[in-house]
Amino acid sequence: MTTQPSMRVAADRESIPDYLRDVASWPSVDPSALSDTERAVFYARQQAISLFLTEPGMTMRAIQLSTGVDPKTVYRIIERCLSKHTDGQIFGFRGAIPYARLKAYERVRGINNAAAAKGVGLSGAFGLLLERYPSLEQFLLKQAKMRHKPINGVPREVRKSIKRIHKGFLDECRKAGIRTHEYPLNQAMAGLRSLAEYFRRYDERTFESAARSRTAMRVPPGAPEHMDQAPPATRAFEVVEFDGHKIDLRVSLRITDPHGFQDLVELTKIWILVLIDIASRAVIGYRLAISQEYNKDDVAAAFQAALVPFRPREYKIPGLAIREGGGFPSSVFPQTQYACWEWLRFDGAKAHLSVDTVARLTHIVGCWPDNGPSREPDKRPFIERFFSLIAENFAHRLPGTTGSDPTSIQRALSDPKGDLSLLVELEELEDMIEVTVADYNGQVHGTINRTPLEAMGQLLAREKGYLRTLPAVVRQNLCLLQEARVVTIHGSLQQRVRPHVNFLNVKYTSKILSSNPALIGKKLRIYYDVRDIRTVKAFFEDGAELGMLTAAHPWCYTPHSVRVRREISRLVRLGKLKYREGDDPIEAWEKMKRGNAKKDKRAATALAKAHTQSRELSPKLPLPESAAGAPRQSPPAAQQVPDAADQGDSPIDPPAPQPKTLRIKRTITF
Repeated sequence: MTTQPSMRVAADRESIPDYLRDVASWPSVDPSALSDTERAVFYARQQAISLFLTEPGMTMRAIQLSTGVDPKTVYRIIERCLSKHTDGQIFGFRGAIPYARLKAYERVRGINNAAAAKGVGLSGAFGLLLERYPSLEQFLLKQAKMRHKPINGVPREVRKSIKRIHKGFLDECRKAGIRTHEYPLNQAMAGLRSLAEYFRRYDERTFESAARSRTAMRVPPGAPEHMDQAPPATRAFEVVEFDGHKIDLRVSLRITDPHGFQDLVELTKIWILVLIDIASRAVIGYRLAISQEYNKDDVAAAFQAALVPFRPREYKIPGLAIREGGGFPSSVFPQTQYACWEWLRFDGAKAHLSVDTVARLTHIVGCWPDNGPSREPDKRPFIERFFSLIAENFAHRLPGTTGSDPTSIQRALSDPKGDLSLLVELEELEDMIEVTVADYNGQVHGTINRTPLEAMGQLLAREKGYLRTLPAVVRQNLCLLQEARVVTIHGSLQQRVRPHVNFLNVKYTSKILSSNPALIGKKLRIYYDVRDIRTVKAFFEDGAELGMLTAAHPWCYTPHSVRVRREISRLVRLGKLKYREGDDPIEAWEKMKRGNAKKDKRAATALAKAHTQSRELSPKLPLPESAAGAPRQSPPAAQQVPDAADQGDSPIDPPAPQPKTLRIKRTITF
């Protein structure tokens, strides 16, 4: 569509830009809506305009003989067609409709005050008043904007009534020099109705402003333009929907202090992040996020859960098992392990649109994103239906459910009244969610008249060899929670500081790096798992691998995430967390959280999230290279330097210690 600004047409065709000459892109007209006389006039004008723009060699006399439209009318109509419409486009052929108005009525003649006092001859008088007195229109615009603006910490009257604004408007009229016998002061209502009409038109300038002026809390977005959208799903893993849902359930956590005593504490929120295949309706992966709001790392964990093969948990609840015919596609159909989807349909939540999330989708999964509007469940009906089933058939049936809203009858009847032993514990929730989702895949779906796993099997059999999977080399080191950062190697021979890099306020080094002072000042690209940053993997700028770098003592022992270290640094900076030199800061942080968990749900949630991530990590800790039996990795030949020990016996700082298995203390059980 043509959305260029309006212009005035000169007496020659060259004055019209080439991009406006394409009449096929102009907004069109339905001629059947016109009368016979108007239709004949419109067709003649349309033909004259087309000849004028597409036949540069045709004279105006020839156009008049062919269409019956005189040259003066042709120029006038073309100028109307190239004028800007209120919808942002040019009028196009809409400007050729006989008797069509291009703009609202504007009064030209002055106001006869004697006639106006009798209510006669007032068409367009209010608009003429604002045109002659710009200060009045500035006052009204300010008041119109203030009616829709929150207070933002400034005490003032909100949503001022039209009558109160009208009173101030009359004061502004008097300040502008308007006398009592002049409009609008000579009117019975002093222009109140015209003022109200002005504010109505201001509110209705867009659908969003009109809806909010009528107390709408949320306005659905308009139809997107020029946006790539996922096609209808006809194959398995062709289109996948993704979203997060807060589980309507109060959850507790069982913690054990260093003396062996157990306590129950309540968590804040538990989210479930789900990926569902549209063609088969099968859930291909999910992730539980323990936090007030889930972030991009939780989104990446959900993506990874959908890619890697499903491995069932060891259920602690007696008799709990997945129904026959249930499960996940990756456990039932081996060919779907590490399968990549082609389109991912998701909403505009901040965690979904982060740079890291989009990069993981495009670089690793290799799919097209279909970003729909946020908080619009109708745009993603399949996953929203799944969430409604989870709420109705799972969360709302358990003690401690919060229901669908604060006034829900389920919420009132299942209130434990302070008895946390009645709430579902976190580990029990993890078991039940896994079985519930797996059973959903084995239950007949009403729309497709078969179970999602049966539908998946039929789709895979029909499209053999069409499924795209991750390459084997990518599967070996698949970690969607891995991020990269460029750092500088620091160190000093004069101050006897061995080469190292700084990352999140902690030094990282290795035997190779600490023994080569020639590397000081060079750049490294480090890769790290956001769930465990005890070690990072380093590469030189040319891509050559340097090897694993280990955090300095005491940060190298207990697994901890980026979020935990940042919180520890913040608490230390504020003086809220203190520990002695050599103590494990993660243990000190856990001790503080344990003390606050009974009275602070957020502290309990942070503790649960940290230990849930720790349980997911590999139990094998990074060992020294000599213990692992691996050959020593050397830097590139151009960077090879003599060992620092050959340069003298100066007391240089020793290399950073390696992690020790015995230092890990598990002080919390679930």
